[in-house]
Amino acid sequence: MKKYFVLLCLVCCSAAILSSCHKANNHPTQPAQTGESDLQPTNAIYHWKTTFAPKYEEFEFMKQHNIKRLYLRMFDVASELNLVTGRRDIIPIATTQFEGFDRWGLEGVEVIPTTYITIEALCEMRGKEEEYAELIVERLRAMATHNKFGKIREMQLDCDWTTSTQQSYFKLCEASRDLLKEDSIALSATIRLHQLSQDVPPVDRGVLMLYNTGNLKSIDTQNSILDIKDVEPYLKKKIEYPIPLDYVYPTFGWGVKFYEYGDFKFIVSNPETETIEEGETMRIERPTVEEILAVKKLVEKKLGKPSRGNIIYHLDKEQLKHYSQDEINKIFSDN
Repeated sequence: MKKYFVLLCLVCCSAAILSSCHKANNHPTQPAQTGESDLQPTNAIYHWKTTFAPKYEEFEFMKQHNIKRLYLRMFDVASELNLVTGRRDIIPIATTQFEGFDRWGLEGVEVIPTTYITIEALCEMRGKEEEYAELIVERLRAMATHNKFGKIREMQLDCDWTTSTQQSYFKLCEASRDLLKEDSIALSATIRLHQLSQDVPPVDRGVLMLYNTGNLKSIDTQNSILDIKDVEPYLKKKIEYPIPLDYVYPTFGWGVKFYEYGDFKFIVSNPETETIEEGETMRIERPTVEEILAVKKLVEKKLGKPSRGNIIYHLDKEQLKHYSQDEINKIFSDN
């Protein structure tokens, strides 16, 4: 009982179990065969900050564009070194704080609690995926209930899994989906472009991430957020993906700073106000609507129309102000 008491502390604060990273999976879990979710097709948006305190303009943006689905990041699952034990603990970090949150602004909006799982944490989960699935699901449930999100019909796992971490991730997904199925809650997962050619995770549906497609740290990259030249190699032919997919497009920008000799320095959130020191260079990245629509056309040609509608990333008035209402409508459009 003591062991499980410690594990369940993740629901409120943290958990700690040591395990080692596993080798590549040669026998991947098969994708789940499930029916359609009862959620209807609609426009959707992500919120990816550590504080959820939408401004009036952001609620109005959602109303203007008939956004009825919100993918709300709740916390990250990470691996950190415990200086006392010398072991690595798997803990929730960067938990979203809800400040001045009033449910009225989300009336009629489906909230999908989402968590990001680092590769390092995934490596530490080997052999204990079911235990961590329970901890993650229960923590998402607890936060959704505490913040009065209303009826939850879907939860989402976000992880940049690779062939070497696929086995653990698929076990985590399968265990999470089984737990959620008890309450008729669907499980979705984010899908990166490079994962389209890999085995399909055992989830009910996926969201294809069409941003951060290029090499951020290379000074030769033109736009690491979205460049059709980075997308095309993954979509050379038509793909019949076994689970329903929706697509998420970027509506944000940043600056990427480099040292004098072209080495990556850091990302700048507000490049318009950033000063440049001697020898530095800064690449400003913000996809235009024309670039986004070109990628959208390619994606729909190779993968088909989105299952339930397009998604944009993310809910931030300072980012969204760079796109007109008409441009946002074109991104959401099913034409």
